[in-house]
Amino acid sequence: MDIPGILPASLLAERLEALAYLYRRADTAVNEFVEASGVSCGFGCGFCCEGFVPDILPLEASYIAAWLAGKDRAKAYEIAATGLSPIEKPDGRRGCPLYAADTPYHCTVYEARPLICRMFAFSGIRNKHGSATFSVCKHGLFPGAVRVASGHEELVRVFGAAPPVMADMGSELAGIDPATSGERKPLDVALPEGVARVLFLVGIKGDDPLDGGPDLRPTVPQAG
Repeated sequence: MDIPGILPASLLAERLEALAYLYRRADTAVNEFVEASGVSCGFGCGFCCEGFVPDILPLEASYIAAWLAGKDRAKAYEIAATGLSPIEKPDGRRGCPLYAADTPYHCTVYEARPLICRMFAFSGIRNKHGSATFSVCKHGLFPGAVRVASGHEELVRVFGAAPPVMADMGSELAGIDPATSGERKPLDVALPEGVARVLFLVGIKGDDPLDGGPDLRPTVPQAG
């Protein structure tokens, strides 16, 4: 994502650049674990998105918002104007409002997806002793007979590598903007707020005509 091309120079833009770097590292760690272990999602499986609305930080919401401002400005304005609602499933589950059954990854913002979505089925947790533990998702595919292991040596023996740990990456995420690290909200609540923040900055970026969208620039007082 071309953050400098979307937003004016600002503290938010700097933090989004740091977040983009963290996302790249998370993606690399996940890809390396997938390649070493053979763990994978079944083709077309979107179960985790169909019945789950992730809690995300304001910075992650702003990242999605900036991506939308660059890729789908009309969608960004729509979210700012009307908000988002979880997808209600017939069985009572509530799914992510950005889910789309007809896309390869079932996500309309896949490139900008939050950390939990990047790592969900391919990251470990730490048990009460601090050891990394990993369990293959019940819908996941794995060629081995054992589907859960704990401790570095056991993880390497069973899966060929130790997975990245969600909590470790999550701590780094919180450290990018410590002041908002305790402000997690469901995506359907956080994203409209993030879109409003980002579109305001887009509106004051001198070289951006807002593509015919609403004028979000602050009024400039006239000289008396």
